[in-house]
Amino acid sequence: MLEGLAPFHPRMVHFPIALSLVGALFAAAGLLRRDERWFGYGQLSLLLAGLSTLAAGITGLVDQARAPDDPVVAALINQHITVAIALGVVTGLVLYWPLRYKRLFSGGQGRWGYLALLALLVMLVFATGWLGGQLVYRFGVGVQ
Repeated sequence: MLEGLAPFHPRMVHFPIALSLVGALFAAAGLLRRDERWFGYGQLSLLLAGLSTLAAGITGLVDQARAPDDPVVAALINQHITVAIALGVVTGLVLYWPLRYKRLFSGGQGRWGYLALLALLVMLVFATGWLGGQLVYRFGVGVQ
């Protein structure tokens, strides 16, 4: 069924990566500078990152059917999926946090927790990308 189609997942992942990193940068800068406009740009980018992460995840699950039948590749794919799910959860928490803690800009409760979540989000983006890169460049998954 998937024989004639090119793999979609490698083409889709660049959007959530870029939007997540830019969103985290803008949200952190806005919070540290107490600039609600920058923070809003960051939140919008993170919302778009979450939506594009869903699209990338769906294409990844479809493209998974093309992966070689190798236990090492299967284990690496499972790690990649696990970290990607964690990234989705953290993205959701980053979007929810300002709704829960209304006084982020006044130095109120939750400010440092929010910044820690942004740092965790960035680390998960890099971890997911590294695992995906291992699949592509080490094992050739998604290249054909």
